[in-house]
Amino acid sequence: MKTPIVAWIDGSFADSEQATVPILSHSFSRASAIFEVLSIIDADSGPAMLCLEEHVDRFFSSAQRTYLTIPYSRETIRDALIQTARKNSVTNGLAKFYAYYTDLELGNHAPHQVSVAIFCLDYTAIGVNQRDFWKPVSVGISQYRKLHPQTAAVHAKVVGNYVNGYLARTEVRRKGFEEALMLDTNGFIAEGPTSNIFLVKGSHVETPTEENVLPGITRMLIMEVLADMGYPVKEAHILPQDLCQYDEAFFSGTLKAVQPITVIEGCEFTSPGAVTAALKKKIQELATGTIPRYQRFLTYLA
Repeated sequence: MKTPIVAWIDGSFADSEQATVPILSHSFSRASAIFEVLSIIDADSGPAMLCLEEHVDRFFSSAQRTYLTIPYSRETIRDALIQTARKNSVTNGLAKFYAYYTDLELGNHAPHQVSVAIFCLDYTAIGVNQRDFWKPVSVGISQYRKLHPQTAAVHAKVVGNYVNGYLARTEVRRKGFEEALMLDTNGFIAEGPTSNIFLVKGSHVETPTEENVLPGITRMLIMEVLADMGYPVKEAHILPQDLCQYDEAFFSGTLKAVQPITVIEGCEFTSPGAVTAALKKKIQELATGTIPRYQRFLTYLA
């Protein structure tokens, strides 16, 4: 018998299977829900949420960018995340939380009623092998371009934006690649479907600018750690025809903090290279909670 997952839904705890949304609701039919995903890590001093404050801040920023009013305070959401993780005894997994419209809406006008649901899942409970997140991947460049900021709220984590990445990933996997890379509408490298990209040449590290990409929280963390390691990151406009000049490449995201890239459309990379391997080691050390400088990113559940 499977272990029930307890969810926080509009201020109360309930079995996650009770978290239902009508098919005719605005957020189901118009993909207007916003969400966040954050890691729960097994640090040396006990389980902790990684970058909790930053994820809650972005949750409210996404709401503001999409004209959605969250009916709870920042402190309520923060505390609910911690309590939900405790209820589910999560020691190594993730938290995923949503704000969404539940009212029936046949037009395109957002209703006023907003619900919030929080789920905390341990990787062992859902059959996920975390080691897969570190495996090197081959990457294809998709025909689907990253949404332009004048066409959608690209700096918000709104469900509808991820159709773009879903199409890109599906397309390149049918071509034999494991992951997708999207360009922006000007033809510059943008990001993966759910991750930012970094490129390394010698001791120099570059990443696309924030103009057309989601400014990832893990991206921010990676940039700080790399700078501390002596590799300050330069934000740049990178053309796909220039990819072969780089020695290393890797993705970063909530689940895939550092995922080495072996090849991008014929451009091969050392995988993992020296910088990528050193960064991976440092991030894993950060997750133990033993580096004082990075303690501010950890919120312990005990």
